[in-house]
Amino acid sequence: MNDRRRTTASRNGPSWRGITALLALALFLSPLVAPAQQQNANRLPADQLPTEADILEDPTLDGTPIDISFVDVDIRDVVRFFSQITGINLVLDPNVGGVVTMELFQVPWDAALETVLASHGLGVIVQRNIVRITSLSTLAEEASERARLADQNLAAQPLVTQQIELSYAAAEELLTLTERQLTARGDVVVDVRTNSLIIRDTADSITALETLLDLLDQPAPQVNLKARIVETTREFARELGVQWGFQSVADAAHGNTTGLVFPNNLTVRGQNRPGSGLEALGIGGTPFAVNLPTAEATSGIALSMGSILDSFRLDVSLSAMESSGRGKVISTPNITAQNNQEAHIESGQRIPVQVLIDNTASIQFINANLQLTVTPQITDEDTIMLDIVVDKSEPDFTRQVNGVPTIFTRIARTRVLVRNGGTTVIGGIFQLTVSQVESRVPVLHRIPLIGWLFRSETVAQNNNELLIFITPQILEQ
Repeated sequence: MNDRRRTTASRNGPSWRGITALLALALFLSPLVAPAQQQNANRLPADQLPTEADILEDPTLDGTPIDISFVDVDIRDVVRFFSQITGINLVLDPNVGGVVTMELFQVPWDAALETVLASHGLGVIVQRNIVRITSLSTLAEEASERARLADQNLAAQPLVTQQIELSYAAAEELLTLTERQLTARGDVVVDVRTNSLIIRDTADSITALETLLDLLDQPAPQVNLKARIVETTREFARELGVQWGFQSVADAAHGNTTGLVFPNNLTVRGQNRPGSGLEALGIGGTPFAVNLPTAEATSGIALSMGSILDSFRLDVSLSAMESSGRGKVISTPNITAQNNQEAHIESGQRIPVQVLIDNTASIQFINANLQLTVTPQITDEDTIMLDIVVDKSEPDFTRQVNGVPTIFTRIARTRVLVRNGGTTVIGGIFQLTVSQVESRVPVLHRIPLIGWLFRSETVAQNNNELLIFITPQILEQ
């Protein structure tokens, strides 16, 4: 056996032979333990090396790996063995007994000791530089007894009354937290007038509460939020119209009768649809055959032609309209809010609406304005989490119902993460409306080249774009 030694003992108790073998094993393992500790010393400074007691208290630290082989060895001898190789003061309660049989290879000594104790229902309690080993039931009884004595000592302490004034936090908000920290005999009330908590409890409990409330009663950081709402509009409209008519007369007055008995005279002219509401006569009074003018013409040209005797007349009118417009509206609401507190700002108008409820008329107001609601939350990384609601509603007086305009609403509701002082776009709406209307004479508008004489065209285009920017800035206290 190269790296292992076997220690034996009788089942009835330690023998001189077993003790001698145990001591020999300890002397053999001593040089195995020292090199490992020396290797750790080369990696860490001496003041940073964990002690053996630290290893027992911290499960994340591992002791030096060792090889162990026990056969029916009394547990007292096993404990003595671990005490010798680690230098820890191990004390075994008198009521602990049993024998140990185990064979382990390259196992940290603390894991080996823990395995031995767990297999015998034992536990440890560390008192300064002494490790006491006893049964788990004994440890549970002692813990229960200590808790009972602590309750008795607490019940024997006198109660004192202390008023703790708060400067930044609201006393009502800290009431529930304070009640949970009191002892069973403690009590607390809120004095709203002085924004303070009046606590009656033991002196130790009040001292701990004062420390806790002092940490919580701090000024909350504030965030200044600047919103920028940019709305641009662009409109374009174009109309092209045509009107023309003709009249031909063959009669005695114009010296051009047909020479027939019937029809001896003849009049041919274009006739506009009656009741159209549009001017249906040209410059010479000739009715238009094709009457497709521009509704709101900004320019036009009219032409009237006739023969010498005015027996034939042709009137032509061309009209056109083109308009374009651009608009830009910038709204910049600005508000300051405390950390984790909601802030709200609005500007605009409220529209009164008459409603009838149970045969009783009343007036209700509908908001049609710009509103900004935001709740900031400052993170440890110097960024800001924002819960934002932006509502930009406007009345549309071009569309009314019983004299009440409709509400054109645009709302953005989101949560964003923005760096301190940074700007982000939280929303954008782009609308493009294109319409094209053509008025025409059936069939005739399809004639090549001259088809334009039988149709008019209206083109309208409307662009609307809305962008919402937000810039949060943490204010210095």
